[in-house]
Parts: sequence; C-alpha cells; structure tokens
Amino acid sequence: MTKKKGLRVAKPGDQKLGRATIMDRALALRHGAPYVHLAAFAIDVDRVHRLDSDRPTQPFAWEVFLTEMRLVRFMDEATTDPSSLLEDMCLSVMDLPRPEVGSQGALGAQLPFAIYAGVAHDHLPTSLGNCFSSWKKPPTDLLSELDALAARPDLPATLAAHCLAARLEPPLAEPVRVALLALKGEE
Repeated sequence: MTKKKGLRVAKPGDQKLGRATIMDRALALRHGAPYVHLAAFAIDVDRVHRLDSDRPTQPFAWEVFLTEMRLVRFMDEATTDPSSLLEDMCLSVMDLPRPEVGSQGALGAQLPFAIYAGVAHDHLPTSLGNCFSSWKKPPTDLLSELDALAARPDLPATLAAHCLAARLEPPLAEPVRVALLALKGEE
C-alpha cells in the first residue's frame, strides 16, 4: 500500500513575492484567467517599478501609464464587455488597507489609477468612473503627467522593453511577458 501525498495548497497568508499583492482569490475564482493575467501584469510592472524606486530611470508614473496601455489592449482583445471585471478589480484594490507611512503598500496598487486614467482618456467605459465617486479630489497632476507620456508614441515599447530586461526573482509571469512583448510590438 502506498501513502498518498496531498497537493500543497496556497493559503491566504502565503506571499511568494515577499509582500502583499492585489491578487484576490475570490475575484480569481469569479473571473478566471483574464483577472489573474491583468492582476499579474499590474503586480509585475510594479515589481519592476520598485526595483529602481531609489534612483528612477523611467519617467514619473510610468507604471500607471504602462498599466493603462495594457488595459486599452485588453479592451481591444475582449470578446465580451469586461467592465464588471475591471470594476471588481478596481474596487478590490481600493478596499485594501492603506499602507503605513513609509511603506509602499500592495504590489499592483497602481491599477485603480490606470483605470481612472483610462476613463479620463476615453479608453475605458465611462461607467467605470463610478468607482471613483468617493474620491474627494481627482488626481489631475497624475493625468497631466500621463498626458505628457502619451505624447511619446514610442514610450509603451520602451517601457515594455525595460520590464522585459528587468532582473526579477521570481521572473515575470508568462502571461505578463507575452503582454509586454505585444506592447513592445513583438507579438
């Protein structure tokens, strides 16, 4: 008789990246792979962003810009309306506890700002603007920065290449790598 080994099951407290992320198990179950791929994208882009947070090599808010560009592509690729997925993702991140002073918070937390920018730039459905009704003041300075970045048509490819070249441990998730290659123009 052989002894059966059980599969190791991830527990809510498990953190493979050494810090909290925006990944939500309930949303992953509800929305499946599209949710997981978008959350992983935001998380991995934020991981690259934090690599050089002491001495930035990229423009301010580049991680928000690149995430917005991925969301725009996601909308183009979608075969059904992904608004409820994006709304769930946005509200889930916004409901996370505020980071303590001096800490950076959950990896991928730029996602709501990318969704906000996508709505403001008419790339995402205006109905997603309801997610931000509780904001006392819109991030107009951020939008100005993102507008300046959008004026550089080569920037998404440059930022995607920057992420692809980053030395991350663990490395970029495969769906993130594929999405970055697409943003780089190497589909």
